[in-house]
Amino acid sequence: MRLRSISSLTPAIGLALLIGCGPNLEKQKNEAQQALSVGNFSQAREISSQALEQAPASDKRLLWALERIRLEALARENQGEQACETLERLAAEYPTQANASLYLAIASYLKDAGGTSSAIDILVAGDERFPEESEKFKAMINELEAGGELDPAEIERLKSLGYL
Repeated sequence: MRLRSISSLTPAIGLALLIGCGPNLEKQKNEAQQALSVGNFSQAREISSQALEQAPASDKRLLWALERIRLEALARENQGEQACETLERLAAEYPTQANASLYLAIASYLKDAGGTSSAIDILVAGDERFPEESEKFKAMINELEAGGELDPAEIERLKSLGYL
């Protein structure tokens, strides 16, 4: 009899634990967004990464919000390689949210952080993924060149790709 009553409680306990995680993860998401907003990018990345480890796979809204915060923090910290890899993964997992505007924004954050080469990688990838938005990607590449932000190797690379 005792075993039966304990086993009937197990689903209720599990549900209570899941419900208990929700507000904590929302709080972490808000804390990560706040850290991002005030320029504490490493803290935003750390909080969002920890929350991603705990977030249920079924909560796509929360996962996307945390992923976006982490991605932006990586770009603003000039973690170009990680930002590029993350954006490409997210484009596969969240094709609607990882749109041309996101590619342009991440490239802009990288450029502002001093990651011109990574910004170019993002712009080229975005141009390939969203050919209908090609003019926007090319315009940003032209801005980089006009602003004198490209080193000779980057200029040659862009010429070989047909952008300059």
